[in-house]
Amino acid sequence: MKQYSIGREIKYKLRFSTILIWLVVICLPIIYYLVARKNYEFRDSLDVFSFMMEVVALFFPIVATLIYLPSFSEELKNRFLVYTRIRIPLKKLLFMKFLTNFILSFSFFFIFILFLFILSFHIFPSLGLAHLQPEAYLLNEMTVKTDAYTRYTFTQLLEYGAFTYGLIYSFWVGLNAAIYASIGFLLLVLVPNKFIAMTFPTLIYLIGSYLLSVGNLRIFRFIDSIFPYSYIQQPIWTAIVPFIVLSCLSLFLFLHIRKNINQLDDFI
Repeated sequence: MKQYSIGREIKYKLRFSTILIWLVVICLPIIYYLVARKNYEFRDSLDVFSFMMEVVALFFPIVATLIYLPSFSEELKNRFLVYTRIRIPLKKLLFMKFLTNFILSFSFFFIFILFLFILSFHIFPSLGLAHLQPEAYLLNEMTVKTDAYTRYTFTQLLEYGAFTYGLIYSFWVGLNAAIYASIGFLLLVLVPNKFIAMTFPTLIYLIGSYLLSVGNLRIFRFIDSIFPYSYIQQPIWTAIVPFIVLSCLSLFLFLHIRKNINQLDDFI
């Protein structure tokens, strides 16, 4: 039998049916934009991009946790790890699966967002699929660029070039997707009810954002820290604060599992 590895695990998950589902997900905001674009006035390519990002924001945590966790949950249910850990230590096996989940979630959203960025800033305008009207906002070709720099959080990066913004922002969304997926993964190991474990990241994203709004901490909302297109521009550090909170939660769960791996050995 071939040696178990992260590469083999990723290759196994990248089946044709899985890739096809991912392509459908990627097409959703694109189709929505193409259908609805004539009903909106877009001042520039950033407006086109943010329009599609608002669609992505609706299903972000759900998709992030569905990339790998359903198959991992099924493995736990079928006691797959019981048989696999005969050939590989449980601690190493869980860590490899944890990394696989992290890599797949990050990679999907990084490619997804970067692709939408390229469409918005390059392909759609060149194909005439983005009718830009800066004059509708009392802007011209010059002032619309300055306006974009101060429009949303992270658009400060446009001053260093559109591709710099697109690359860093795509990396940021991918990193957040990986953190949400990681929390779900770790809870699957700890929580007997797999449905609760998989939905908890989405509850953090939605209910946590609502509570922060009520508590006059709108600038730290989980949603706005990733998709800041419904609020005025804030310093980039305000988006990093929620990420640090989620990272600390993920680290706490990870260390708890690592410390109690022997007890989990009987549970898994």
